[in-house]
Amino acid sequence: MPMSLPPEFPELAYRVADLGEICSRLEGAHYRLVWVVGGTSSARSALLREFVASGGNKLLELGKELSAALIDVAASLRAASIEDCFSELLDRSPASILCLDHLEILFETSLRLNPVELLKNSSRHRPLVASWPGSAQGDRIAFAPEEHPSHRKYFRQEMECQFLQL
Repeated sequence: MPMSLPPEFPELAYRVADLGEICSRLEGAHYRLVWVVGGTSSARSALLREFVASGGNKLLELGKELSAALIDVAASLRAASIEDCFSELLDRSPASILCLDHLEILFETSLRLNPVELLKNSSRHRPLVASWPGSAQGDRIAFAPEEHPSHRKYFRQEMECQFLQL
């Protein structure tokens, strides 16, 4: 029985199996990254928590962990340090599949990152499941409204990763 699924999304219990199936097909792929897109942030978080509870995987609350790692780094040096801090966080998590939630920090414009490329490249070394912190419509996914400075828009096909649509 699911432990943490929000009552407004009872079908998420079935999505855990879908996510497991997608992850099982990642072996041998160049990029072993699965984006969980659509639905609400709480639904995506609940799915990741339940997937982790199903065995052998770990959840990393990226916003919390990465902010803590960067707190002692001078603001002027954070952009130069972010990728190393991110890699160190991943390296400290020995789970077979690492699930990443609350990725908004990666879209912070002052960090000058391409979050999709960072996660894609990291997924070459280990399978990653990441909650997309934005909207998903058709063949496009976006972060932040168009008028926002952090706005990013991607075509799914160009991302070269797997997707689980909620």
